[in-house]
Amino acid sequence: MRIGIDARSFGTGMATGIGRYVQELIQNLEKLDRKNQYVIFLRKENFNLYQPRSKNFSKVLADVPWYGVKEQVLLPAIFSSQGLDLMHFPNLNVPLLYSGKFVVTIHDSILLNLSGRDASTLPLPVYLIKKLGLRLSFWKAATKSSAILTPSKFVKDDLSKSFKLNPEKFFVTYESGNLAGKGRTDEERKIENVLERYKVTPPFFTYIGNLYPHKNISRLLDAIKILNEDLRRDAQLVLVGKHDAFAARLAGEIIRKGVLKYVLMAGYMPDADYADLLKESVAYVHPSLSEGFGLGSVEAMSLGVPVVQSNASCLPEICGDAALYFDPYDPKDMAAKLAKILGNERLRKQLSKKGLARAKRFSWEKMAKETLKVYEKVLR
Repeated sequence: MRIGIDARSFGTGMATGIGRYVQELIQNLEKLDRKNQYVIFLRKENFNLYQPRSKNFSKVLADVPWYGVKEQVLLPAIFSSQGLDLMHFPNLNVPLLYSGKFVVTIHDSILLNLSGRDASTLPLPVYLIKKLGLRLSFWKAATKSSAILTPSKFVKDDLSKSFKLNPEKFFVTYESGNLAGKGRTDEERKIENVLERYKVTPPFFTYIGNLYPHKNISRLLDAIKILNEDLRRDAQLVLVGKHDAFAARLAGEIIRKGVLKYVLMAGYMPDADYADLLKESVAYVHPSLSEGFGLGSVEAMSLGVPVVQSNASCLPEICGDAALYFDPYDPKDMAAKLAKILGNERLRKQLSKKGLARAKRFSWEKMAKETLKVYEKVLR
């Protein structure tokens, strides 16, 4: 059979989220499946980043931006020209005019629940048009697909209720987040000295990811202020992620809230730097109001780094008893939990041990195997 994968996000940005998911899916399918033919659709910016390693994998240029008119008009013809038996869209932006058989991965339900005006930097008329287009794409992805893959049971249940769909249409394919082996040796760390290079002062907490409103970093800023000023615990917060309009917005909020001396916006980091930084932190902190999987938390657990996080959405499902939880709407509770782990070496060791064991439940190879089973089920 001939299977297409929309890989326009392959390895983009920090290779987290959808970009990393697509990259790991394709690379693991290459190891698992030598029978079916795969067509990988890429943009110009990542076309050379992916080099097929198996004869049954080929790549095609689909240099079309995400979430726009061109995606709706140009992509269906590009995909249809390849004579596909099945198309896999790794995100909900399925072109409305695409008429072929397809499966879709829907990573979360944030668009349905938490996509307010503050989640966009576009002018209001453009934002409203784009939001309508995304909701139509969401509707097509959910209702017209042959199967829906989700990274957690939480997302599966939320979507099946929202669209009143048969739960049997959904397949939970847990993702992964393994950073083990991507850091440096002890000797290399002495030479590189990541903390010095990024001007990080221990003790500190680490967060990685984008800075969209639902990530709830604003309340985390309040919590870090309470931690330092009210609870009198000396600790820094290091935010790792690309500089964009949301980062610029947050930088202004950091100044307004008077937490500049407690917060460091470190920007983009390669995996090796981030792994080294994470190992030196007191804990990984994840304050999000809604997630589909929680990649950062699993990455931290894979390194034995304690996780302190929100008790919302899928996060308890993914981390179980291997994390310390707080109410994401209550900065005082956040600060109390940060203080608790900051002053308790025994607790950190317990969470580290549990996290290492928990992280072993998730692997990209297992995710790819389960995805391949979905392809075969749909094609049968």
